[in-house]
Amino acid sequence: MSTFTLSTTQKNKPLLLSKGVSYTIDKTTNDKTYWKCEDARKLKCKGRVHTNNINTILLHENDSHNHNGSAVSTEIRLFEEKVRDRAMNCNEATQTAI
Repeated sequence: MSTFTLSTTQKNKPLLLSKGVSYTIDKTTNDKTYWKCEDARKLKCKGRVHTNNINTILLHENDSHNHNGSAVSTEIRLFEEKVRDRAMNCNEATQTAI
């Protein structure tokens, strides 16, 4: 299976990043977490990912996306998260954090 990174959205919800595509939680069960493509509503994308409940193993990946992923957008997401965390957890001026 492919590798993935866990991040958070601007609303502090879990976000899974894999192959340049972002996934949000669709539903959870006792043993699995089901993730849907972030563009599921906007573009009617059918891309899905399943992980175990502690989000350490990628169990299933459905690559039937109707759009292209972007590795750059993944890097931008991770950078934005670092800036957001630094702004929240540091006493620096806003301009210094950016």
